[in-house]
Amino acid sequence: MALIVVAIHFVIVVLHSKAHDTLAVQATPAQLAFIVPVIVVAPVVAALVLLKFETAGMILLTASMFGSLIFGVYYHFTVDTIDHVAHVAQLQPVFWSQMFRVTAYLLAISESFGAAVGITWLKRPKQSRLLP
Repeated sequence: MALIVVAIHFVIVVLHSKAHDTLAVQATPAQLAFIVPVIVVAPVVAALVLLKFETAGMILLTASMFGSLIFGVYYHFTVDTIDHVAHVAQLQPVFWSQMFRVTAYLLAISESFGAAVGITWLKRPKQSRLLP
């Protein structure tokens, strides 16, 4: 399940990034310093680590998904900036503004689910933590 979450999340991130670029909604250098390692790289690394070191991989996945969720909710739904979904809805081309909005919601869903999968797995007794 965790590997599927990472794959889906990665596809959504790519589409959301394309919408950002097309709409010229650029992240600040400080935001990029969080986005690249935590939202893009950490889930992929977590998936690779999971294959050999389940607990370490699941801790990294859970932390990256939770951090990504907080960041995304803050910038896409809370703070009144150009990155807010309500502002992006006004941008052209319409297809990419809609893609931005849809992927912002899908990111929140995938990150919530990823964090929940990780927390659920980490709370299990060690004997029942085996990944299929």
